[in-house]
Amino acid sequence: MRAFAGAVLPPLIRTAEVVTALLLFAMMMLTFADVIGRYIFTAPIFGAAEMIQFLLAMTIFGGLCLSNARDEHITVELLEARLDRLFPVTRRIIVQAFSVGIMAIIAWQLYQFALDAQRVGSKTVVLEWSFASVAYIVAGLSAVSLVAQILGLMLSSPARHPDEPGGAL
Repeated sequence: MRAFAGAVLPPLIRTAEVVTALLLFAMMMLTFADVIGRYIFTAPIFGAAEMIQFLLAMTIFGGLCLSNARDEHITVELLEARLDRLFPVTRRIIVQAFSVGIMAIIAWQLYQFALDAQRVGSKTVVLEWSFASVAYIVAGLSAVSLVAQILGLMLSSPARHPDEPGGAL
């Protein structure tokens, strides 16, 4: 399984990096063009706020794929030192199982939201774009994020803490 994860995860991470960078760049350029159009030409881009919202959601879930794969989440270490002394291996297993479970719930709920949006025919207010299209993309990105997280856990060394060199991808 480690060989499979080692073969699949690097191209998946590279693809996620490129897609997320392109989404962020598109959001940046759209915001720049909208501000220039608004303040210099008095002609803002119609629906720019909605487009930026969609790009932001996709960028966040693309970035989540990267942080999940590398196990590089922001953490608050209030009790970690004490729990590491008491339960050195068990704590990490419980935390990772909880994290994978929550990511699975997020992916499932986003998929359910996309199905509901499609069934109801929800559209945005200004551009009248379908919410379902973006919801499916975000649900897909969260599913890819879940897969990347599981593959990253297969490759991480259980003996090392993720904050230590070599503890994560």
